[in-house]
Amino acid sequence: MRRRPEEEEAVGKMERKRESDFVRYLFKWLLLIFAAFAAISICFNLVTYMREKQYYSEIIEQEQQERINYLSRNINEELTTLKITASVAVKEDIVQELYCRYDYVNSYERSKLMEDIRKRCMEIDNLNSFVSASCLYLPEKKLKISRDGYDFVEEEAYAFVLENKENGMLSIKDGKAYIIEILNKNYLDDKWIKENVLGIFVIELNTGVILQEMQFAKMMDQDALFMASPDNSAVYFSTRDIDYGNLKKGDDPDKLLLDGEEYLFMSSHDDGDFFRLYYLQDQSFLHLIQDKMITSILLFAGIIVLTILLAFALFYRRVFRPLEVLLVDAFDQIKKSNLSYRIPETEKNRVFANLYRNFNYMAERIDTLVSRELKQEILVNQANFKHLQAQINPHFMYNSYFLLYRMIKSGDKEGSLLVCENLGCFFKYINRDSGENKSLEDEISHARSYAIIQGYRYKGIIHVDFPELPVRYNYIEVPRLIIQPLIENVFKYVVSQMEEEEAIRLKVSYEEAGVELLIHVENSGQIEEEQLEYIRRKLHDAEANEDITALMNINARLQVFFKKENPLEVNRSCLGGLRVTLHVQL
Repeated sequence: MRRRPEEEEAVGKMERKRESDFVRYLFKWLLLIFAAFAAISICFNLVTYMREKQYYSEIIEQEQQERINYLSRNINEELTTLKITASVAVKEDIVQELYCRYDYVNSYERSKLMEDIRKRCMEIDNLNSFVSASCLYLPEKKLKISRDGYDFVEEEAYAFVLENKENGMLSIKDGKAYIIEILNKNYLDDKWIKENVLGIFVIELNTGVILQEMQFAKMMDQDALFMASPDNSAVYFSTRDIDYGNLKKGDDPDKLLLDGEEYLFMSSHDDGDFFRLYYLQDQSFLHLIQDKMITSILLFAGIIVLTILLAFALFYRRVFRPLEVLLVDAFDQIKKSNLSYRIPETEKNRVFANLYRNFNYMAERIDTLVSRELKQEILVNQANFKHLQAQINPHFMYNSYFLLYRMIKSGDKEGSLLVCENLGCFFKYINRDSGENKSLEDEISHARSYAIIQGYRYKGIIHVDFPELPVRYNYIEVPRLIIQPLIENVFKYVVSQMEEEEAIRLKVSYEEAGVELLIHVENSGQIEEEQLEYIRRKLHDAEANEDITALMNINARLQVFFKKENPLEVNRSCLGGLRVTLHVQL
């Protein structure tokens, strides 16, 4: 019974009031929930910050400790290599030979020996980036040999050795570092006596590279990294100009004070015999980060509160458009093609009952229309398929019986048995469920059975070249009856129109092209270009045509099955007649 206009207006007012009450109720509870969430979030962030502050400080300290350990180990390994190299170089036979033969050979042989030593110095200079220069001194001969050539010196070499007598591993002078190795005449005597020194090999280190490696190991520019002697009596190198005498202990035993600033003190664990490495980590940046984090947390809390207030202000004004939230599941089901889904209407969702009813009506209409169109397409395909079967069965059946009659009457026992076998396989295949897809192996076997039977029928008139399908393609699934109708067309149209004493050739071949298997069915004879164009137009035309019903049916079914626009092609065969190509996806 249809309501009167005033009744419909009253019902509409009541529905709108229920919607308004629902919105206020929902708004109140969501406001409480989000306010509680904001408070919990702020508290959680504060607690997390306090708990992880110490944790991340330890992580930073551990990472920096690993960096200076690696630096110390790396420099020690390089210096050890250079120390061994210098020791080997000064004790080489060529050095002793030059010393012994210096006064007894001619200038050519002397120059040749010195050239060999010069080349050796050049090799050591290029050994690694820590080497700046190297040279060999023969104090008694007042001779100096380096990569730059030969020079005569007075007492500077021996004086330099005496100045660095106490530094057995690494010598420091005027901001430069040296590795010194001495070759003695008699190792039982005092090695530092001038008369006992045969040769001195000196490697000058590239202090710039050492300082650069130390700079790379720092975490912050304000940090300080310095290299000291093994007994801590002197500072070799430092990344900052600091008076280390002003260092004082702080309240924390692991921290030092310098000019009122707090530093975390660390030393390398992999110190060798050359030096000790120490690191002062500036703590001011950590305090700055802590202050910034606290400020960020407070700012975050304020933003959360403002965001919640703004969000609920907008929510209060725009909540009357709830489709985006309440109907997500329903439209998601439609998106997944579940057209049978309906929104249940209960007492709890009376506010949007009208929307739910409209949605359900829309979904039902779509489901009905889609189902109707799908069923209609299926029925049409089945009708075409049944029609094709009806064409195959009657004519082929009685022709096959007459063929068997003639063969048995003529005494062709083996041929009769072969025809009977293939005839049974043919009808067993053709009368199964028409909606069932088949493997390409079964489809080819069925078509070959048909070709064998027809080959006996037209024996001497037509030559059939139909090889078996390669085994690797047996698994491919295809619609039924896509090959045999093409073979039948040859017998139906080509053989019936051929001239007397004219031989017909039928050929089937396979070709793999990328992700497709091409099946070619071609015959000899003649076909005009106008006929080819006519067939091609009809294959793309929705209207049926009696002359190419089989081709159109196969093309349509392959289009649906493989979802390909042009699964069937027609061209002129190299044999002269028609060539039909099926595109089958691998």
